[in-house]
Amino acid sequence: MWLRAALPNLQDVDLKDAGEVLAQRLLQLMKDAEIPNGLTGLGYNHSHLEVLTDGAMPQRRLLDNAPKTPNRAEMLNLYSNAMKYW
Repeated sequence: MWLRAALPNLQDVDLKDAGEVLAQRLLQLMKDAEIPNGLTGLGYNHSHLEVLTDGAMPQRRLLDNAPKTPNRAEMLNLYSNAMKYW
């Protein structure tokens, strides 16, 4: 029940806008909960991207169960995009 109250009502939202509406609500929930703003909020910066990527690549159980197995460039991009969310 709390989850329903936390998420936006998407019934009146155009389908093409639903993802953005949901994403904005999730960001607001993260801010309200004082979750750190991405990896920079945890003390990482762009100089750590290579190390983070190299550390993630051997995690076969997690990567092999992903819907799409990412390559190294995709993992690097994932970490780069996770530096800040707002």
